[in-house]
Amino acid sequence: MTNQTALFERESILPTGFGTILNKDEFLSSDPQQIKEILKEKGVALIRGLSFSNEEFRRLFSKYGNIVKYTKKQNIGYGYEDTLELGGEEKKVVTGRGQLPFHADGGLLLSKVDIVFLYAVHIRNMRFRGATLTTDHVLAYEEMPLHLRNVLDNETFEINVLERGYYSTGSPAGWFKLPIFTDLGWVRKMLIYFPFDEGQPASWQTRIIGFSEYETDKFFKELSQFFKKPRYTYKHYWREGDLLISDNRRTIHEREEFNDPNIKRILWRGQTTDSPGSIEIEDINSESSEEKKYTFSGVPEG
Repeated sequence: MTNQTALFERESILPTGFGTILNKDEFLSSDPQQIKEILKEKGVALIRGLSFSNEEFRRLFSKYGNIVKYTKKQNIGYGYEDTLELGGEEKKVVTGRGQLPFHADGGLLLSKVDIVFLYAVHIRNMRFRGATLTTDHVLAYEEMPLHLRNVLDNETFEINVLERGYYSTGSPAGWFKLPIFTDLGWVRKMLIYFPFDEGQPASWQTRIIGFSEYETDKFFKELSQFFKKPRYTYKHYWREGDLLISDNRRTIHEREEFNDPNIKRILWRGQTTDSPGSIEIEDINSESSEEKKYTFSGVPEG
């Protein structure tokens, strides 16, 4: 096991202890299980100065669990299988240049995602734009005002997928419910999808049952302002060769817009899960007493 003292270039990014910066060489020789345990505590880790081919990047993240992948037939993400290129494509949202508001990965595709890897392949003409925000939702929930916590705990949230070209048939049609919290024992995973800012192309819609459109907008604006306080959120401005690894159960994240044709911002994304082949969760949209199941992807590599 790598010496933990040598592994850390900066043990914590935020004063609360959230986030860490790891030494490149020590990280590459580390046991993935050691890094996963650090992520459970720190939420997110940054490693700088790396250089990977697509296959090298895939080999790296495949060591951290079962790769979350999809078949060509499913046509998820415009046809990707396991390594998604976020290249700032025009007229697309998830892989586009606009905002991607706070969310956790996997919920809209009914896929169980534990660890998310983002690697900066090319960054040009972008220094203070297109940041990735990673938020400590655990501490934020503990310290948030009671009126915000009550909504998260007691109200019903529904999602409607708009970007069918990306989500294809992997997401339910129309409005469907997602549980905000899932108790995993060591953490309560937050599965939330914030609405897009006005004027931004949207990949999904969110509503709260019983809330007016005004009330829903008011709630999410106030919650977003709270989450984005420097106490809870690390804002990462990308450089080529950066690798950002986050525990998707411990954090939520957001992409800021970079809608400038002169900007080149290409990231590769990989996802892993500790679950075997596939897992099943209760269909919370079922109105019958008979329990239905969704199957979450997470196919193990051979």
